[in-house]
Amino acid sequence: MSIVPAQKQGFGHFYDQDGKAVEGGLRLARPCRAFPSVTTVMGATKNYGLDNWKREQFALSLLTLGRHLGESDEKFIERVDEDSSAKSREAMERGTYIHNLWEGIDSVKLEEQTELDKKRVEMLLQWKSENILSIEKTETVVRSKEYGYAGRFDTLCVLKDGTKAGERCLLDLKTSDPKGKELKPWDSHCLQLSAYRLALGESVSCGNLMFSSTDDLQIKFHKWDEKDLQKAQPAFIGLLAYWQWSNKYWPHV
Repeated sequence: MSIVPAQKQGFGHFYDQDGKAVEGGLRLARPCRAFPSVTTVMGATKNYGLDNWKREQFALSLLTLGRHLGESDEKFIERVDEDSSAKSREAMERGTYIHNLWEGIDSVKLEEQTELDKKRVEMLLQWKSENILSIEKTETVVRSKEYGYAGRFDTLCVLKDGTKAGERCLLDLKTSDPKGKELKPWDSHCLQLSAYRLALGESVSCGNLMFSSTDDLQIKFHKWDEKDLQKAQPAFIGLLAYWQWSNKYWPHV
């Protein structure tokens, strides 16, 4: 296990031996034996939550876009696909923006924010004040030389649990559009956190801070049960073995 400071040059999908992001995919990762990220490895399996969300975006575009007179089925479907892809990119950008707000939450200047962002910041600050005793690390790269992968977690903090020491927790922020429903984590979130914890090499709890990406502001903390994490860890290792085999790439051996 090794922890290195977060690098600001870009996230990428691979990390070199110093923890710096390697841009350009597997082709550029091979020469420096860079480790694949947790999310890259997870891309080898089906993410039902993400797939359902993408289908929903496509269906919404299909329902809201008017069909042009004389437009062929192929052209209409292509236009619907482009529209839903654009909305997906916008959602990702909103998620990244909110992540940045969370990362710098203590230094955000409210007077420089929009009314919506002021509410977001105030909600995040209130949750942090009520639930976090201290923060140990943020945006930190962890690498597993034993298994050959790396990842960047959001926050390692100490939760308020009624004791002076508190409970150490890997906290990962997730944003989504609740559409009037209660925010819920996906199984893939547990898988991701179990991988970060394995690379961290410390027995800490894990949880997701669910936050709305729209003006329907909601916030919810989901702490994963230890049994769920224990089951997720070998699942990730198996998935990693498949990813390495399918790409004929074992950077750790």
